[in-house]
Amino acid sequence: MQSTSVAVDKIHLLRIDPGEDVLLSVKRFLSETGLRQAVVMGGYGTLAEYHLHWVKHNCLPPVNTYGKGEGGIEILAMNGLVVAGEPHIHVALSTLAGAFGGHLEEGCIAYVLCEIFFAEVSGTPLTRRDIPVCVPAMGEGHVSRLTFGE
Repeated sequence: MQSTSVAVDKIHLLRIDPGEDVLLSVKRFLSETGLRQAVVMGGYGTLAEYHLHWVKHNCLPPVNTYGKGEGGIEILAMNGLVVAGEPHIHVALSTLAGAFGGHLEEGCIAYVLCEIFFAEVSGTPLTRRDIPVCVPAMGEGHVSRLTFGE
């Protein structure tokens, strides 16, 4: 375990319009503003379509599985980080069948409303590195790890 503290410099509010791809809009926003590191404080809205991924099992190396759906999807929550200009966002969604969540992928299309809030942070540089890991009962593999100060 490792931790750090960062300073919040500015809060950014992003509105994504109906028909726009949520993740592509976030990437365009980050590129246009030059925002390199931030905390995804939250988000909400509705989706016409979703595309998420999940880890398939608890063995190493990790394997992802993907899912898609459409119609009547509420965004209950969004959170994550922007590290080196790259977003890593998780979402909680709901339909009439129930709630579920996963990792945001391209193909999540805004329906009526989608708003996301970013806290731009500074003080400690954030990076991601792939590192080898070996965990008893899980196996061996490489995982992406958040690192501080390098």
